[in-house]
Amino acid sequence: MPKALIPLSVSEDRQGALRPEVIDPRIADVEALARWMDYAFVLPGGFRYGLAGLIGLIPGIGDIFDALLSLYIVGRAVQLGVPRVTVARMVVNVGIEAVVGAVPFFGALFDTVFKANRRNYRLLKNQLSAPRQGNNRDWWFLIITVVLVLASVAIPIFLLFKLAQNL
Repeated sequence: MPKALIPLSVSEDRQGALRPEVIDPRIADVEALARWMDYAFVLPGGFRYGLAGLIGLIPGIGDIFDALLSLYIVGRAVQLGVPRVTVARMVVNVGIEAVVGAVPFFGALFDTVFKANRRNYRLLKNQLSAPRQGNNRDWWFLIITVVLVLASVAIPIFLLFKLAQNL
């Protein structure tokens, strides 16, 4: 095995067999954070969850603390020179988890399923292994997200104006 890559965690393949995952030492800390926050524990039946869902249950500060921990991965991506569009996508992933996670109880369930840290770890890992390969997907993700956010703001405002006109 090359000296630059070391096995630090274990992942499952599609048949459920465990196999060592080779981690780039530059992002070993990111992988560890993503693992603990999103998929460190296994429920019967194979569903994986982490501390993010539990932290999200703390009223008021849980989701803020979770988002701050998640931003560490984004900071490492910036340090490693990941393209801005990928960093923006990572920030959007953290934002989605923070905003939806703020909803009582449902938000903690969403944190457990969405796994923003794991998504961001994979984005970072892919950028380091094959630079510039996923930029088109990142752009489309951001464009669709912006359109959905604008629509979710514009449609209710439009409907309120229509309602006000009919009164």
